[in-house]
Amino acid sequence: MMGSNTIDNDEKPAHKVTVDDFSIGKYEVTYAEFLRFVHATEYITEAQLTDEVRIKKGYEKRNYIEPFMDVKASDSMRPVGNINWFDAQAYIKWLNDMTGKNYRLPTEAEWEYAARGGNKSKGYFYVGGDKLEEVAFYFSNAENRSHTVGEKMANELGIHDMAGNVREWCSDWYGEFYYKESPELNPTGPDLGRQRVLRGGSWVSEYNRMRLTFRNYDFPFDSHNDYGFRLVLAGEPKPRTKPVASQVVASPGLLKDLDSKGFVDIYGIYFDIGKWVVKPEGFPVVDQIAQYLNENPKTRIVVEGHTDITGSAEKNQVLSENRAKSIKAELVKRGIDETRLETKGYGSSKPIGDNNTKAGRTQNRRVTITKL
Repeated sequence: MMGSNTIDNDEKPAHKVTVDDFSIGKYEVTYAEFLRFVHATEYITEAQLTDEVRIKKGYEKRNYIEPFMDVKASDSMRPVGNINWFDAQAYIKWLNDMTGKNYRLPTEAEWEYAARGGNKSKGYFYVGGDKLEEVAFYFSNAENRSHTVGEKMANELGIHDMAGNVREWCSDWYGEFYYKESPELNPTGPDLGRQRVLRGGSWVSEYNRMRLTFRNYDFPFDSHNDYGFRLVLAGEPKPRTKPVASQVVASPGLLKDLDSKGFVDIYGIYFDIGKWVVKPEGFPVVDQIAQYLNENPKTRIVVEGHTDITGSAEKNQVLSENRAKSIKAELVKRGIDETRLETKGYGSSKPIGDNNTKAGRTQNRRVTITKL
């Protein structure tokens, strides 16, 4: 039974879930493990950007840098922190290329099943026990830092630190009311969203956020020093092949046909009528574009806005160009280098035709992504 009927609304209702077999990491991914990836690829996480670079990219100032390259040997077995969702995906892609396996982030349902102790569960309130001090590093006992993995008691399945130390990214989009409509078999969260799920609480969490049903969430491009991750392995290993530098990774979702077709028309990036600043409702689509570009770091694209709503082809052209620039700005905020992005507009004087409507469908939300 996943969730709870007694606490926060987004944990309700408790509902039956069945998940297929999977393996999950005994520990959270450590600095030592993540550093192998950094040294092999020269990867730079969002948390390593200086404030000068952060301001240019539209991020808020941090006033510190997380020094992945300078982690002390004594700290190397702490869980890696300051990881955003895309950083985790980059590490997983590299690891899969190196091992020929299919590592990934857990779904929220898989995470909670493992946290509860699976079929060995004893029904604890926290992960692994009812005495929080014994099973977790959290605000009251962590001394304002993370700790070496495995120091606290394991849960019924022998898994450590699913409560406390660092919050752990899951693969799911967050949906406040998703539990009310969740399928029983292998739920994977909503199809789209603005934030991704984090579970488990951390070394800065108060006790009331440490229960195993508590749900946390954040934008996938955000990172904090208590954000980390744990790996899942499911399915048959894929044949090991030597990685090719120019190899393109197929991205799920709206951009899945970009590599084969060279362009895709997408809808769902929202603007106020006559305006050109991307509304939050459009962020999930922007996130998918950012994900594709993170997975394909050598790819450059053209973002083409389409507009037909002003009554003038000339005004439509200006508006569509500005909308494309606004989308580019949102992608830059998500860490995409602006030199990989070009923009242009297409201002039509009348709505384009559409097979489903006699009048034709407006281009107000249409964007074309073309691969350079």
